[in-house]
Amino acid sequence: MTQNSSPLVNRRSLLKAAALTPLAGMALTSCSTKSSTGAPANSTVTVTSYGGSYNDQFTQTILDPFAKQSGIKPTLLANTSLAALKAQVQSGDVQWDLVEITAPEYEAAVKEDLLEKFDYDIISDKGLPGYAKAEYGIKYLSFLFVMAWDETVITNGQAPADWSQFFDQNRYDTKRSIYNQLSDSSVLEAALMADGVPFDQIYPLDVDRALRVLAATPGKDRLLYHAANQEPIQQLTSREVSLSTSFNNRINAARADGAKLNFSPQNAVLAGDYFVVPKGAKNKEAAFKLMNFMSNDAEAGAAFDKVTNLTLANTPALSKLPQEIADTLPTSPKLADKILVRDDKWWAENLKATEQKFKLWQAS
Repeated sequence: MTQNSSPLVNRRSLLKAAALTPLAGMALTSCSTKSSTGAPANSTVTVTSYGGSYNDQFTQTILDPFAKQSGIKPTLLANTSLAALKAQVQSGDVQWDLVEITAPEYEAAVKEDLLEKFDYDIISDKGLPGYAKAEYGIKYLSFLFVMAWDETVITNGQAPADWSQFFDQNRYDTKRSIYNQLSDSSVLEAALMADGVPFDQIYPLDVDRALRVLAATPGKDRLLYHAANQEPIQQLTSREVSLSTSFNNRINAARADGAKLNFSPQNAVLAGDYFVVPKGAKNKEAAFKLMNFMSNDAEAGAAFDKVTNLTLANTPALSKLPQEIADTLPTSPKLADKILVRDDKWWAENLKATEQKFKLWQAS
């Protein structure tokens, strides 16, 4: 998700990526997959996402107002994954009602018949931009995959202007951290941009060429990996690395909490996540009501956009935003010529093979 450097509204302190508000109803742990039991159907809704500051922001701006308006009690979990969703559906023990997954994972879940069709009698599509509405989900969120740095080591005047500078070991004699979850990461695209490939020639990805770039600049021994969105913030603030890939909203949240970090939207990669309902979800009607709220409530949507600097698929919210904030959102026309739009179709068709090749390369 795109984390920009503009000074956006308050975020609660949450570099300690485990805290949730009382609404969440339970602690965020890596094994947390079950919702609270015993409640009447559709009086609750269990939502699972990525945790950390993002979950905290989502709770404040979306889930709390939805609970107040609807009387439906949300429970928010972390550590979302397509694998866990699939396991629940196949076992018949579905504990989640609304699940955040990446765009390639959405395509895979549709092919494997793991999802409920979205009920657009409950969800009004009036607030949805055209790209967001799908049969089995809503592409509700747009974000930027960016290059980030520790301002105490690399000043903004010395910061990388593009991916070739980001990976240049002669320019920055430091380790870099890169996101190794390819369903959500654009590190291969970044490597190709570093090698001079223009936006309109990035796809289809030349995976072997991208890996050669990573091996040569900065070299495999100079790369660290992170597998969760909170990790690069921890690695940067602890001085373990001075440069890292990240998402724009994560860097903004860290800056709001006082961290001396920054990022650039230059050569960022625009991508998005879907919310889906697993087949057999116990509270799918409540999940659809939450999606309707997220897609059409202008005040909640604007609050989310302000605090995260992400673009929610909620057109009415855009009219509530100050222009200086609207101009920094991932979908702003002012960023159009600076960023690469991720090819979800290519990734959906090639994710498994590319992940396997990347893991073999890491291990070799």
